[in-house]
Amino acid sequence: MNWYIKNSALILIALLPLVGHGQSDLFQLWPDTALAKANSAREVMYMSDEEKQVVFYINVCRMNPPLFEDTYLTDYLKSNKVKKDKDVKSLIEELKNTSPRVLLQPSEILTETARHHALDMGESGRTGHNASDGTSFTERVKDVSKQFSVINENANYGNDKALDIVVDLLIDKNVPNAGHRKNILDIESRYIGVAIEPHKRYRFNCVQDFGGAKQD
Repeated sequence: MNWYIKNSALILIALLPLVGHGQSDLFQLWPDTALAKANSAREVMYMSDEEKQVVFYINVCRMNPPLFEDTYLTDYLKSNKVKKDKDVKSLIEELKNTSPRVLLQPSEILTETARHHALDMGESGRTGHNASDGTSFTERVKDVSKQFSVINENANYGNDKALDIVVDLLIDKNVPNAGHRKNILDIESRYIGVAIEPHKRYRFNCVQDFGGAKQD
């Protein structure tokens, strides 16, 4: 077996668990090498497989927003019979006109921050970015923020599957200024932490913490 065939097979094996929602045909439009790069959290030990897939789908979207819209998003909307309301149409238009972004690398400290908040929200049954004891988001991430040029956070409720989480946040239904979508596509972001935990009221919650360039 020559080098190209052997390594192509390894890439394919690595990507097989990421195929879902009837998307196998869509992979023909994405180079295997590109998808492998998007799967930047594949080797980390501090994320579950589903959390790693959240990173993967966010990176695929950032890598080529117009192609993501034409493949993953189009297939998802069709498969789940999602109506193209104003928020969906806004997402489609934005992705079609968004240039590629830097791929995000996994961060253990951002994942720990996301995990702590996801557990807190899950156990208390609360939502939002403030801690259950009333501590504001700014105060919560005060120490971590010293390590990055910028810190942003997404929170999603009711979903435990990666693509459901990412698409829901991208559509950002009834969210003013589509803040979660902006975080996913933020041009300044370089790192990401993801945590999916049980939630008392919504069954599941996913917290994503994004970090900009690391500070010296």
